[in-house]
Amino acid sequence: MARALVLARRGMGDTHPNPPVGAVLVRDGTIVGEARHRRAGEPHAEVLALRAAGAKARGAELYVTLEPCNHQGRTPPCVPAIVAAGVKAVHVGAPDPNPLSGDGSAALRAAGVEARPWPERARAVTLAAGFASTVERKRPRIALKSAVSLDGRIALESGESRWISSETARAWVHRRRREADAILVGAGTAVKDNPALTTRLVKGRSPDRFVLDSRLRTPPTARVWAEDGARRVAAATENAPADRRQDLESKGVEVWTLPAGPEGRVSLPALAAQMGSEGYTTLLVEGGGTVAGALLAARLVDVIWLVVARRLLLGGGGPGWTEGLRVPAVARGVRVARTELRNLGPDWLVTAVPEAAQWWDPGPTNA
Repeated sequence: MARALVLARRGMGDTHPNPPVGAVLVRDGTIVGEARHRRAGEPHAEVLALRAAGAKARGAELYVTLEPCNHQGRTPPCVPAIVAAGVKAVHVGAPDPNPLSGDGSAALRAAGVEARPWPERARAVTLAAGFASTVERKRPRIALKSAVSLDGRIALESGESRWISSETARAWVHRRRREADAILVGAGTAVKDNPALTTRLVKGRSPDRFVLDSRLRTPPTARVWAEDGARRVAAATENAPADRRQDLESKGVEVWTLPAGPEGRVSLPALAAQMGSEGYTTLLVEGGGTVAGALLAARLVDVIWLVVARRLLLGGGGPGWTEGLRVPAVARGVRVARTELRNLGPDWLVTAVPEAAQWWDPGPTNA
């Protein structure tokens, strides 16, 4: 199962709207076939692993990170292929949250194949959480990342912020970008910092790039709009100037017109719903404190990754990582259900799960 989880994680960011899945076939203590799902519309991991094993699949045991499907979608169901190959047992990392999946475990048992839930399923559930979110809530799982000083600042009063976190931490963040379907920043970050939002520090694809930009003030020359194969989207309201829209669209940037929320800005729930309808399962937010605070206030954040530079104090005057959060009373603050703390090079990585996001949280995964 550990090997299947490694394979599945390699597929994160590539498979949406499908979940990332890894599968390993073992016979007589030896791996005879393994595979991961590569992208929607292509064969599932179980089928690819069976093909790799060939005749050796008969009498083997299958370890798969997500329950095999038993329904016809863009590809045929996996259960009949598993049964036909003569697999004797299937170890399931996480249950399939899709009610249309056809209860693969029950179908396997009915066909005489053992189907066993894996007892330590936290990592498998976490890998499938984005898919579960689109199925159950019609929006992606949203991870909020911020790099802060020990006193909670994300920049100096002048705006200088490079680099609060270490090179080790930045590489870790780029791996999280590699695993996300899409990445989001606000217009303030796009204009002031001019980030590329790519995975230049690690190998692999870069996520699709979104800018929350109600009035389209991010210039067409911004690095975030560079043509490199990633989808580029500006989320705006109907009040955005038509000429700016045309300038962006001429560069191949899509402009989504969304309802306005408080203060005339793009409605964050509307953006999340639109992304869900477009098949996005995971979203990484790297915007500043205004966007972070607004997402927290809207109860849209599923996990917080706070990279804390434990040897750096920036003092007052600079922005904090939740500038956009307005809490009228202590009792109405955003409550956190669980936290983890671990070293990330010379920094700390604080993982926090808000109470509103407990629907998906399986507990610590050491991921």
